[in-house]
Order: sequence, then structure tokens, then C-alpha cells
Amino acid sequence: MRPVPPSWGYPPPPGRRRPELGGVTVLVLVTVLAALVAPHAQALRGKLADVGPLPAIRLPKPQLPAPPPATRAPKGLSFTDGAGCRPAGDYRSPRLDRRVRALLVAAAGQYRILVSCLRSGHSWFVKGTRRVSNHSVWRGVDVDLVDGRPVTPSNASARRLALWIGRGRAGVQPSEVGSPWAFGARPWFSDAGHQGHLHVGFAGPTRAGGR
Repeated sequence: MRPVPPSWGYPPPPGRRRPELGGVTVLVLVTVLAALVAPHAQALRGKLADVGPLPAIRLPKPQLPAPPPATRAPKGLSFTDGAGCRPAGDYRSPRLDRRVRALLVAAAGQYRILVSCLRSGHSWFVKGTRRVSNHSVWRGVDVDLVDGRPVTPSNASARRLALWIGRGRAGVQPSEVGSPWAFGARPWFSDAGHQGHLHVGFAGPTRAGGR
């Protein structure tokens, strides 16, 4: 019998390390693991093929702030500076009473109207009095033409419009409607100064923020 080397079965002496796995051993382990995983990978690919393409992920569109209400005059509403006022600029102002704007938008849906005055250029007081005009506090409007014709006692469209406004058919109820016609009780009135235009005014306080 060959004598057993004294180091067999005993820890290696200090200063010596056990031999590490060689490259061949690592290669064998990787090959074995790949063989084990391959069937599962093939099955997973088959399931994905059965499912088909995944639906596209759609991200919600960012919510933009709502734009402010438009102040562009609607079709049927126009302005003139011929009376010494500047109604086009006043119509765009946030200080304009919202009832005046609502009235004009509604009236322009029924008739073609030409506005001659809102605030700028109008006298501070009602003519011949010391009473502050509704125009001065953004609550009054004057209309010179209705359906392309001047406001006169013979303009039937202007007469119908004056009645329509005074009855609150525009969705807002004015406190004064001046015109060439004496319809009777308030809000209607007629005098020498209102034979050539329609005047509409609203009671206070002013409801600004017409935008």
C-alpha cells in the first residue's frame, strides 16, 4: 500500500488556498442554467404572442385655463363715434355693466343695431338736471340705427325693439327705456331729447365685470 500523504483529510497548511473553480467549470454552470431557463423563456414568448401588442398608453392632456369670455361684438352689433362718444372701446371694458352687454348681445340676435354711446363722451349729468346719468356709471346705452334705419317715429323695427327691451325679453330688465314713442308706464318714457335714438338704462349699483 502506498502511504497516505500526511496532508490528506486535514486543512491545508497556513499560507495555502483551496483551488478556485476554473473557467471550464463556470462555463458548464452557465450552460446548464441556460438549458433550464430556455423552455420557460420560449413559453413566455408564446404567451406574449397570443396576447398581441400591448395597448398604447395615452397620457391625459394638460388642462389649460379657460379663456376669458370674448368681448368681440357679435354679428348685428356695430358702433359709431358720430355722436361724440367712443362706444367700441367702452364695450370692451371690464367696467361695463354686465346687463348692458347682455342686452346688446341679445338685441343683436334679433335686429341689426348701431350703438352711438355707452359712457365715454357722454355728459356726466342727465341733460337739464343735476342727476348723474346711467351712462356715467357704465349702466346706459344709446342706439341710433335699427335694421339700417335711423330711430324715428316711423321706424317700426325700432318701435318693436323698444317694446321688446322694456318687457325684459333680452333676459335683463332695464329701469328706463327712452324712445320716440309714449308707451305708458315705466320703464318706457318719451321726451324731446329721445326722438332720434333709443336710450336704455339700468338701476344701480353697477354690476361691473362685463367680460
